[in-house]
Amino acid sequence: MSLTGRYGHLGRLAAVGLQQAVEDVLHRGGLRVGERTLMPEVVIFDDGGTRAGVRHALDVLARADLIIGPYGSDLVVEAARWTGERSRVLWNHGGSADETQRLPGVVSVPAPASRYFAPVLDAVVAQMPGARVVVAAGRGAFGRSAANGAVSAAGRLGMEVVAVAPHDEISDQPDVEILLAAGSFADDVALIRRLRRRPPVVAAVAGGVGAFAAEVRAEGVLAPSQWEEGARFHPDVGIRPSDVVRSLRARISPLLEVRSNLGHIDYPTAQAYAAGLIALRCVQEAGVVEDAALHAAALRLHCTTFFGRYGLGPDGRQAEHAVLVVQWRQQGKRLVWPPSLAEVPVEI
Repeated sequence: MSLTGRYGHLGRLAAVGLQQAVEDVLHRGGLRVGERTLMPEVVIFDDGGTRAGVRHALDVLARADLIIGPYGSDLVVEAARWTGERSRVLWNHGGSADETQRLPGVVSVPAPASRYFAPVLDAVVAQMPGARVVVAAGRGAFGRSAANGAVSAAGRLGMEVVAVAPHDEISDQPDVEILLAAGSFADDVALIRRLRRRPPVVAAVAGGVGAFAAEVRAEGVLAPSQWEEGARFHPDVGIRPSDVVRSLRARISPLLEVRSNLGHIDYPTAQAYAAGLIALRCVQEAGVVEDAALHAAALRLHCTTFFGRYGLGPDGRQAEHAVLVVQWRQQGKRLVWPPSLAEVPVEI
């Protein structure tokens, strides 16, 4: 995990999630595998937010039974190279780029980036039929995946994508109805800060985490989110959503000074917790801690956790987990899509 460096804030939030997932298993007496009871232990090494740091961290952790990936698609690629060289499984919570999720041996819990903006456009199309769209896409694999998915979704809904460009090439007065931003947290924030005229709909990946509201005027901004506290699923793996939220909130309180969302739990924490749950469930399913058997179990597994659905598709990407949509209001970040889970309706 990146405990420092460019992904330090999100990496620390993810570390909390993984640690709490294992603590909750231990609190219930450990992991039952056949006739044995295993007592898992988490060891985290700071990769510093660099590819070289990822490889060094994995060299240090090489004897671990389960390898949990870092936060950030570019770092996950480096981790996947390391595990691929050794025929290991990489349990991926923090890399959503589609090409990253397709890498051999990568077991992904979050939905791929190509599905990020489809629900955002679904949420607004009734109020903005035929809208024109501009997409600010980060230069890495994540930005490309999110932009490609946005273009596809817009075409399906009869919207016109007039431009896909890097953040720093987007006008500060975009003459469109919808602006979608898919880059790093810093890039999304910088773009929204310099807008002199906001389109009626602004959606940014950065808006999915609580720190966003401390950086920009967040009111009205939409965001894709992998998970929200208000989305109460009915799990068949792990504990109830309310119990997960309670345990995570208790553990995350020391990090609140790191610009957290008024004590709310951000999805990087939740998806790392979910990755721990899925990895440990696959140990139970396989009956052994052996990578080939664990990977086969991960491909077979279809289940629901507090995080939502889990199930890999034929190409290795996460196929069943749904992306949610939130909108920033005066009361904070509120779930607005899908309608079956929405706390409030979307406002334009």
